[in-house]
Amino acid sequence: MKTTTFLSPASKALCAFRAPGLLAALLLAGCSVLPAPTADPTRFYLLQGTAKPPEPATAAVGALRIGVHSIQLPPYLSNNRTMVVRSGVNEIRYEDYARWAEPLEAAVLHAVRERLLAAGGIATAETPPFSPDVRRDLDVTVRVLRCEGASDPAKGNTAQFEAVYEIADLRQNGQIVVRRDFKPAAAEWNGTDFAQLAAKLGDAAAALGNDIAVNLPR
Repeated sequence: MKTTTFLSPASKALCAFRAPGLLAALLLAGCSVLPAPTADPTRFYLLQGTAKPPEPATAAVGALRIGVHSIQLPPYLSNNRTMVVRSGVNEIRYEDYARWAEPLEAAVLHAVRERLLAAGGIATAETPPFSPDVRRDLDVTVRVLRCEGASDPAKGNTAQFEAVYEIADLRQNGQIVVRRDFKPAAAEWNGTDFAQLAAKLGDAAAALGNDIAVNLPR
């Protein structure tokens, strides 16, 4: 037999008063289990060495006009801006919270061009797109092989940079007159300070620009 319960008007009013309060309590309880917001730990770094950037040198009459082509990177470096640490020969680790502030190709190109302009005897160092109305004497092509940190149980942590470059003499129908490997000694790195790693790689990129300037045919 079904039993029906009747509420008095006063009881109905009390339930209506309590319902919004109960709903609010449930909502507050649900909100309290959400995690508190945290700061983004990602840090962004420039490929800038420890030395002060040099001032452009004053170009003499008859100074060289150089074209510096876009920097070529291996795919594991060019596909993203995440800084890389190599472990052993074949293993690499992408540091999700340590990133380059600009494309690495552009950063290396800037470092090389800056050093070329600071070297004596160079009038201009043009970058793509090249103007057909501007005469160039030499073209420089750079392929970076390594630009990363390295962690080795035997050798410790280091900053490693390696590149190859070619210089074409446009005064001789574009003949390749210089082909050179550039591999400076690995610089010691503490393994955790990515600002330090960026600075040491920046020093290496600047040294690459200096090496190119020294080997330009006159």
